[in-house]
Order: sequence, then C-alpha cells, then structure tokens
Amino acid sequence: MRVLRPAAQAIVLLAALGISETHAGAQVNLQPTEVRRAAESDSSLRVIVSVERRVLWVVTGAIDTLLAAPVAVGSERSLAYAGHRWRFTTPRGVHTVIAKEQDPIWVPPDWHYVEVARRERLSLVWLHADTSIALSDGSSLLVRNMTVLLQRDSTREQFVDGDEIILGRTLFVPPMGSPNRRVRGELGDYRLVLGEGVGIHGTPEKESVGHAVTHGCMRVHDADLAWLYEHIPVGTRVYIY
Repeated sequence: MRVLRPAAQAIVLLAALGISETHAGAQVNLQPTEVRRAAESDSSLRVIVSVERRVLWVVTGAIDTLLAAPVAVGSERSLAYAGHRWRFTTPRGVHTVIAKEQDPIWVPPDWHYVEVARRERLSLVWLHADTSIALSDGSSLLVRNMTVLLQRDSTREQFVDGDEIILGRTLFVPPMGSPNRRVRGELGDYRLVLGEGVGIHGTPEKESVGHAVTHGCMRVHDADLAWLYEHIPVGTRVYIY
C-alpha cells in the first residue's frame, strides 16, 4: 500500500474535492465554504484560519485541536498611488508552508512608503541604482552598490539600515535590494512563509492581534508563534476561509 506524506495526502484530498493545485502549492480562487469543507475533510496536521473570526487553529485528525490562537488579518483597505492599487486582504484559499525563517527581516513594499508619505504629508522620490540627486543645501544623495549615502563636501554618510530616509519634507524610497529596505524586528522571532508575500509572523504591535489591521499577513502572539515554528513543518497545509 502506498503511504502518502501529509502534503501529498492533502493534494489527493483537494483533487477529490475538485480543487486544483497551482505551481506554488496554493489555491486561492475558492469560496470560503469550499476551503472550510476541504479543511474539515483533511485528516493530516493542518493550520486553519477563520478571517471572519480572527482565530487560528492547528488541528490533526478529525477533531484534535492542538492550538487555538487569536490572529490579526488583512484590513480589507485599498490604497492607490500613481496608477498602482493595493488591496490589503488575507488571501482565502488553500496554502502550504513553503519555508520557515528565524529572525526574519521585513523588506517594506512600495505601499509602505506611500502610506508613510501620506501620513506625514511628505513628497515621494523613488531612488534607483547608481543615481545622484543634488539637494537644496548643496549636499547630494547617492546610491552606490544599492546603498543610499549622503555626501557633504568630501565626506559620505551612510543611513542606518531600515530607517526612513526623510530630508526636509521629502521621503526618499530606496531601490529594491538596498540594505536600506531591510527592517529588523517587525516580524517577530519567526515567520512561516506561504508565498506571494504572505506569511504568519509576530509583531511589536501586540494590541493588533485579533483585529483586521494587517496588509495581508497573519500576526500572532509571541508564544503562539514559537509553538507554530516548533511544531509546524514545511509542507503543512494552511486553510484560510
């Protein structure tokens, strides 16, 4: 008799329910009732998230709940800027834990800088690799080897990695891949990666857990995150409805 690993069991189950796989192991074009039915029919170790109730469960077998935890989910807000539009929703569907990270680093997407600029009433300037911008005080803003530098006369000052680069009333956006886009401490001690920029992680904003406030990811408390990191292997199914 062929023995299937949990991830393979889930694939067979989804096929039986008429739910197809995608290349990333996620299927998001599903109705919440379909996702819930698939989660209830599965018998392997799995993570289940109710966006409406803002609760995360870890379940094995038919009814054995190993963990129940509050979770923060997407705010459902929209943001538009210069022809771009973002919708901050937690993607309902069947996903897979594709990686686990310790001490994860957050790389702020473009929408982060748009939000900061609007909140602080700043103008935005987008930096690109190996460019120079002359500033009104005679100094220059440089990008060299993807690092943003401030040059005054013959000296160059490097900005602290992860800090916002605000000069006057302008927010300068580092290019993607710059160390200035690497922010430590925003995601907690661990992250379970689901792909497409979505994951389960921690947060310094503890009061946000249990609310619809995120940009799509799921935030949990530190103790619950540590439990998930220890007990949820790569390949585990995550059902979000």
